[in-house]
Amino acid sequence: MPDEDIKLYDDENERRKALAYTRWREWLTLVGMIWSLATSILALSTGFSARLRSAVPSIPKLGPVIPYAAVMSLASFLASLPLSWLSGFLVEHRFGLSNQSLRGWLTDSLKGLGLSLVLGPLLAQGAYWVVGRFPRRWWAILTALTVPLSIIFGTLAPVLIMPLFNKYEPLRDRHLADRLERLAAEQGVAVSDVMQMDMSKQTRKANAMFTGMGRTKRIVLGDTLLDEFTPDEVEVVIAHELGHQVHRDIWKLVALSAPISALSLFTSSRLMPAVLHRFGKAWGLDVERGVADVAALPLLTLLAGLPMMLITPIVNALIRGQVEHPADVYAIDITNRPGAFISAMMKLGRMNLSNPHPSPIVKWLLYDHPTLAERIAYGRQRERGDQS
Repeated sequence: MPDEDIKLYDDENERRKALAYTRWREWLTLVGMIWSLATSILALSTGFSARLRSAVPSIPKLGPVIPYAAVMSLASFLASLPLSWLSGFLVEHRFGLSNQSLRGWLTDSLKGLGLSLVLGPLLAQGAYWVVGRFPRRWWAILTALTVPLSIIFGTLAPVLIMPLFNKYEPLRDRHLADRLERLAAEQGVAVSDVMQMDMSKQTRKANAMFTGMGRTKRIVLGDTLLDEFTPDEVEVVIAHELGHQVHRDIWKLVALSAPISALSLFTSSRLMPAVLHRFGKAWGLDVERGVADVAALPLLTLLAGLPMMLITPIVNALIRGQVEHPADVYAIDITNRPGAFISAMMKLGRMNLSNPHPSPIVKWLLYDHPTLAERIAYGRQRERGDQS
């Protein structure tokens, strides 16, 4: 259990500010989930999805999937833009965490839209080809494809996608870079480079990570973290991320995504016929074609999302206990710096305006990491020499 004596903020006003910020984030997460469900229901119940399918041009031999998906991506972007602005810009500025101008935020948002307009329709076309080719087993085929697609995107993201939003360059502090590369090599993990990114372009928060797979695997440090953390603190943060590499947690999460996808897609495949029979004609959907009608895509995503919402707390609990806490243990084990671990967690918490003591229900619903108080308490336990 976390130590109740753990106080992240010395200043009471700063503590209240952090609590207010985390409450905003929690409510916005809930509103975002509700809004996502509501927009899918509205797209169906108003007949928008059916009219869109009928209005877009049909590509020879491919049908209307690509133009439908492109227009739907644009409509979804516009529908979610006010909430995205509130969550990603206004609240972050209100609590002093954002360095981004409105123009910069809009530019990043439009880049994200551009990616969705390129990738979304292509993925949708591939999915509907599977649906047409395997009308009974499409859910199993799509589930099987989630693993190779995750690997492909994980490999290509650091070189093709992430540089669209930030500048990446070799870490200027080559002594620190050598230290981190040596730490990784000692644990049998090869990295292509140690890099820094201009995270301060968007935020005052701090972060560090491993990105990529195989030859694109690299260590990336936010410049905000480099500005505030000592070399020992940077090393212990990277040691946590290194723990994920050594424990093969990325592959565990990729493997975990397969049964989760199977559950979601299987559920939607079984519920779709009954829902279409009850509401399909009123919504303008082709009941005979069923899931193969691209206008039923919002219904497919809606039904697939329901089991995801139900099992997410269970998945979060598994990740907290079986992925994230072992990485904390590993970080202290290989660096033997519990003091640096504690100070790093406290700095991360203050820079990110974290709530060290969220309510149990919030932790259950939203947290895939141990709470900050739990992580600091574990560091103090190790500092006292308790290995349990």
